[in-house]
Amino acid sequence: MLYTIDRVQYSKKNDLYYFYEFMELENIDLLFKNENELLQPDDLWQSLSNSLSKTENSKINFLKRIDTVIRLFIFYQKDRNKYIKIELNSNGISGEVWSYVELRSWFKCLNNIDGQSNSKGLGSVRSTHLDSYVNSLLQSIYEDSQFDDDNGLELTKSLLGSDPTKGFDLDLFQFISSTNEYIIYEFLKRESNFVNNIQAHPMRYSWTKKSNDNKQKFISLWRTKKFFNGKLLLISYSDDSNERISIIEVLDLDVEQGILAERKYSMSRNVFLGWLKDMNQYAATQKKYFIDFKCKKYDEDFFKNFDDNKKYYGSEFL
Repeated sequence: MLYTIDRVQYSKKNDLYYFYEFMELENIDLLFKNENELLQPDDLWQSLSNSLSKTENSKINFLKRIDTVIRLFIFYQKDRNKYIKIELNSNGISGEVWSYVELRSWFKCLNNIDGQSNSKGLGSVRSTHLDSYVNSLLQSIYEDSQFDDDNGLELTKSLLGSDPTKGFDLDLFQFISSTNEYIIYEFLKRESNFVNNIQAHPMRYSWTKKSNDNKQKFISLWRTKKFFNGKLLLISYSDDSNERISIIEVLDLDVEQGILAERKYSMSRNVFLGWLKDMNQYAATQKKYFIDFKCKKYDEDFFKNFDDNKKYYGSEFL
């Protein structure tokens, strides 16, 4: 299935990836044996399962199976100064019960484990919760009109304070068992009126050497894709529901130069939703995810002269 990943962080110092899941509970006391003692792991997961939706349970079980990363679950209840941190790593499971101040101290320490960097503050990366378009896709895929995942954004922003974030979210993340492959989906909302979804591309606004350069986001996504030996798909869309979607499969990326090779596809919004639903249930053993769609490959020669070639980009789909 397809899931959002609330926060991903890579620590160069520890050479480890951390996956965070923030989940607000209606009754956090269900996870306690008494006032300050958590239930034993099996009982805790069972109690949690009984109080969560089918989709939430599925996501937690999905995260529990990704044993190549440190998984950090933060459970909390609105207006309660009690936070539970459950950590799953190669040594097993551990749990902590903290106040907000204690949680913030731990969170800021882990966020800054590699020291200072040029990362953007989370608020400048995303000022709202999960994008309404992405959320509507998940509501349709999950067949749950009430689904709404805020990715713990407000809590994360509060915990960080003025510190720049070293983490990022994954809009959609999937493991396809039949092909043994992970897929990262990043949704890029087109804001410019000078290009359409087909013409839009990260190289138009990243690796520009300008102060608002957004290359770090794509570098982080690429490194995560490499870690999982999976695929990275960039989806360009806009507020216009009649405009076609653009999908970029990134094939090569250089930290200093940017994207060097890709495969490009395009489809209508309705077809894209149908394709995404098919991907959510993909069971074929061959990695022919785009077999029914026109494909255009752009290589290193094209991207090394992108400033000159960008006027031709996407013309095959127009």
